[in-house]
Amino acid sequence: MIFRRSLVSELANTAGAVFTVIFSIVLTIGLVRILGLAAGGRIDSGTVMEMVVYEALVNLAPLLAVSLFIAVLITLTRSWLDSEMVVWFSSGGISLVSWIRPVLRFSIPIILLITALSLVISPWAKGQSEMNREVWSQRDDVDRLSPGRFIEISGGKQVFFIEEVSADGLSVKNVFLTETDPKSEMVLMAETGEVTTNEQGDRYVILHDGRRYEGKAGTPEYRVTEFKTYGIRLDVKPESAIQMKDVDTQPLPLLIMQKDNLEAQGELLWRISWPLAALNLIMIAIPLSFTNPRAGRSLNMVVALLLFVLYLNGISVGRTWVEHGTFHLIPAIILLNGAFTVLAVVLFLRRTIMQRWVPEWLTLSYWRARK
Repeated sequence: MIFRRSLVSELANTAGAVFTVIFSIVLTIGLVRILGLAAGGRIDSGTVMEMVVYEALVNLAPLLAVSLFIAVLITLTRSWLDSEMVVWFSSGGISLVSWIRPVLRFSIPIILLITALSLVISPWAKGQSEMNREVWSQRDDVDRLSPGRFIEISGGKQVFFIEEVSADGLSVKNVFLTETDPKSEMVLMAETGEVTTNEQGDRYVILHDGRRYEGKAGTPEYRVTEFKTYGIRLDVKPESAIQMKDVDTQPLPLLIMQKDNLEAQGELLWRISWPLAALNLIMIAIPLSFTNPRAGRSLNMVVALLLFVLYLNGISVGRTWVEHGTFHLIPAIILLNGAFTVLAVVLFLRRTIMQRWVPEWLTLSYWRARK
C-alpha cells in the first residue's frame, strides 16, 4: 500500500539522519579519548585508527537501538502533527495496529544487525582493543620512550621526557626524569644518556652530565647533586601469553558453557537484551507517537528519553542481579524485557480499545491542549 511504502522511505531517511548525528558525537568523543591515551603512551600511536574502529563497533548495538527508536517516534509523531494519521484512519480499514507491519518491515534487518553486533561482533572488537592495550603495556619500557613526549613507565612511578633519540634507540639527549614515592620526590636532568643491558638481561638508562634534585614537596629540604654518570634500572615485564579473561570479551559459545559462572551469565543477559530492547522500543514508539496537532511534540520526546534511560538502567540492574545470584538468567530476561513488552501492549490497548472508556480529562492530549 502507498502509506506503507511512504512510511518505510521516511523511516529510512530519519533513521539515517538520527544515527549519523549520534554516531558522530560518540565517535568524536571516543577519538579524543583514544588520542589522549596515545599521547600519554598508554597505547601505540600507530594503532589509533584501529582502536577507533574497535570503539565504534563496541558501541554500535546500543546506538542502532536508540536511533531506531527515535526514528520511529519522530516519523509517526510528524504524521500525527500533520494530520496524516487522521486521513489514513478515515480512509477505512487502517488502524494504529496497521502500522506495526511496515515498521517491522523496516526494523527487522536492523534488529538482526543489532543481534549480530551484540552477540558476536562487539565482544570481539572489545577483545581486540584490550589485546592491543595489553600488547603495548607488555612492551619493554625502553621501546616506549619517544622523543618530545612525557611517558609513564615502571607502573607510573617514573615519568620520562626525552628531547631526542638516536635512530638505533640506544642514545638519548636532554633527558628529564621524575620519580615519586610516598616519602620523597626526585627529579633528574641530564644532557646525554644511553641504553645498556647487563649480563643478567636487566636494562638501564645511563645518564651523563646532569643534576639530581631530591626532597619532599612543600618543604625547603631539597638536595642537589651533580653527577657525571647515573644509572637507572628500567622495569621489564617478562613476555607472557596474553589471555582475555574478561567475560565481556569472550565469544558467545564460551559464555554459554559457563553455566556456573554468574559473571558470564550476567554478560549473556546484557548481550541478549539489546536486540529484545530494540524490538520493544519500536513497538512502544508506535502508540507513544500519538500527538494532538494543537500541542507540541516535546512531551513525547521527554517520555521516550525517560523510557530509554529506564530500559538501559534496567538492563544494567538485571545484569547485576544475575551476577550476584539474585535472579537466574532466563527469569531475569523474561522479567526485564517482558515488562516493556507488557507496556507496549498496554499502550496499544490504550490507543485503540480503551480510548473510548477513558474520560477526556485523564488523557495527555487534554492537558497538552490546555497549555
